[in-house]
Amino acid sequence: MQQFAWREAYSVDIPQLDAQHRQIIELLDELGRIAHGGENDKLIAAALEKVTRYAHWHLRREELVLRVRSYPGYEEHKAEHEAYREKVTFLQANSHRRDLGIRMTNFLNQWWRHHILTSDQQYARFFRRQSGQ
Repeated sequence: MQQFAWREAYSVDIPQLDAQHRQIIELLDELGRIAHGGENDKLIAAALEKVTRYAHWHLRREELVLRVRSYPGYEEHKAEHEAYREKVTFLQANSHRRDLGIRMTNFLNQWWRHHILTSDQQYARFFRRQSGQ
């Protein structure tokens, strides 16, 4: 399992969103340890529910920040969040699969790493330019 740990490169210079991203990374780490550790399905399901619930909450908060701050890429960013939600729902619907925990861990780690380093950095650059940083 490839470690997904907070790095300064993930910062979007919005403290509340950075703190939420850190929390998501910690929850993903917890899910990964449980899934790859061969834990029982109930522990995997509980960890998956925890990260999913928090991630959905975070995405709503991030969308609110982008909308309030008039980010011009808001609609595209929100659509990316919607695609994520749909994919997670699809994967959870296949929860009868024995490898769900590992499949979800792999997908979530890859998605969040890419999302924070690409899409989120786009709005971070926009807001930095706006504030003259």
